[in-house]
Amino acid sequence: MSKIKVAIVGVGNCASSLVQGLTYYRTGDESAYAGLMHQQIGAWGPTDIEVVAAFDIDRRKVGQPLESAIFARPNCAAVFRSSLPISGVTVQMGPVLDGIADHMDEYPDDEAFRVADEAPVDIAEALRESGAEVLVCYLPVGSDGAVKHYAQACLDAGVGMVNCVPVFIASDPEWAQKFEAAGIPIIGDDIKSQVGATIVHRQLTRLFGDRGVSLDRTYQLNTGGNTDFLNMLQQTRLKSKKKSKTQSVNSQLDVPMTRDTIHIGPSDYVPWQKDNKVAFIRMEGRGFGNVPLELELRLSVQDSPNSAGVVIDAIRCVKVGLERGSAGVLEAPSAYYMKSPPVQMRDSVARDLNEAFIAADAVERRADTAPAFPARIPADGPKVALILAAGEGSRLFPGASLPKPLVPVDGMPLGERVIATLREALGIERFVIATGHEEDMVQSFFRSVAKRNGIDSLTFVGTDAWHQGNGVSALAAAGALADENFLLSMCDHLYEPGLVRALTASPPPERGMTLAVDGNKESIPDLDDVMKVTLDGERIGKISKSLDPWDVADTGVMYCTPGLFEGLRAAQADERYGLADGLAHLASSGLATVSDVTGHWWLDVDTPTALRQAEAHVRQRLRKSA
Repeated sequence: MSKIKVAIVGVGNCASSLVQGLTYYRTGDESAYAGLMHQQIGAWGPTDIEVVAAFDIDRRKVGQPLESAIFARPNCAAVFRSSLPISGVTVQMGPVLDGIADHMDEYPDDEAFRVADEAPVDIAEALRESGAEVLVCYLPVGSDGAVKHYAQACLDAGVGMVNCVPVFIASDPEWAQKFEAAGIPIIGDDIKSQVGATIVHRQLTRLFGDRGVSLDRTYQLNTGGNTDFLNMLQQTRLKSKKKSKTQSVNSQLDVPMTRDTIHIGPSDYVPWQKDNKVAFIRMEGRGFGNVPLELELRLSVQDSPNSAGVVIDAIRCVKVGLERGSAGVLEAPSAYYMKSPPVQMRDSVARDLNEAFIAADAVERRADTAPAFPARIPADGPKVALILAAGEGSRLFPGASLPKPLVPVDGMPLGERVIATLREALGIERFVIATGHEEDMVQSFFRSVAKRNGIDSLTFVGTDAWHQGNGVSALAAAGALADENFLLSMCDHLYEPGLVRALTASPPPERGMTLAVDGNKESIPDLDDVMKVTLDGERIGKISKSLDPWDVADTGVMYCTPGLFEGLRAAQADERYGLADGLAHLASSGLATVSDVTGHWWLDVDTPTALRQAEAHVRQRLRKSA
């Protein structure tokens, strides 16, 4: 496997740590792998990265070999690998634009930037000539025009991007769309260090919330002596950094704090600290009995290596995206590695999604060996599917925040497995997703699934009243599905493609629906919670979880006409908000029939036990096909 070819913009302290690390890990033994979040991402280890181009504007760096330039002033990063191989890379002159703060001239040469007397190169052309695949942007905070110049160069040269600074590219819808249209992946914005002030503050903020402590006030003050802190003495350049760090911490609260109760941002430049960043965090809250609680923390880190430990992952994730043909923002890695991604998530959720992103190659390889089903896609079957993905999943992970569609089953999330099954069974390419709980996160997830799988038609529907019942979420899709028959599936029910084909072999009754049911009660693991059905010939008699006696079980999959929405409206007029309530209304008019799919595997993944059973089934199926 060839190395990942990387271009670096800004040969400062962060670049110094990254370049040193590429050699450090290449020559180390097993014990030297401390400090890495992932030894392997896709086919690439931490040393499978080659810097092929570098750009800066400082006269002590431009024209110099990269292995020398990273140690030139005003760099002051820790040196943990002084002996570096010849890179063959000469630092090229980039455009200055707004990359230098006005007050730099007031400080000594050893502390500040000094512009080289060189003409800037054509960045896009230099990227093409170098063969770079990924550009890492390390420009100073506040370099809005300069960062956008390099972002455009990435688009022009077809190069992926890791935006480590708080100039909003990935999180700006217009720029994100540009990368998607160009077919180029990007991770951004504003790198989260491995164990830096932001990630620690985020974790503590979420801890307060999870433990029931009301957070009333908090601040985070940071000091340091590198050019990053010197640059941010200019208040106009600091604005985006304060916004990025504040929204990153605030995103971990169920109700964000107001401006007068949260203060986060660099505090001062202390030259003798060099690359040592010191953070002071204070949190004031109220616990049980409204009793006050205070927390104060001091964190001291070497700023640049702390950043490089994350960038080395982000580079490899962009390369994975390039190999998969992913376009636009890589949302899971952005949420995990960046302070200001397009969609903020709790870090535990972002980590799970990022692990699923990284593992997707393995999942795809396993899927290649899965048993082939006969291509018996009915020509007159449904062409669109409604997936109900609004619920909290409180029985599956009590007290956890991971939405149900995102729960991995042997490496592939539940929601993605449902979509894959429906595409395999019926060739469905249009999906309507009803969302509610953690709406932004769930929508972001399904957009990523659509991108990975080449799905062009994805519609989201929802309502603020989703918590009243899944019938409310289903009814929210009425406008999107008013004129055609559709397949409806719960997002947490897994089933084999044959079940769907059996269900759709015959059309549903006019203005009605057909429910896939299972008559083998011994195969159902959770009889207490299963939706039970009594039969009146081939029609539904009654449907409820509390029925006794009962005939068959609801599998969570049904073939519907738009008449389903008439049943849901009638049920909700009687203040009954479940999907089963709408089916019961249709049943009373003889418009709810059943299709017996007994013998086809299915499972309601609603508890930790059911999740283990689902994973065991998937692995057994793959073993049989091997």
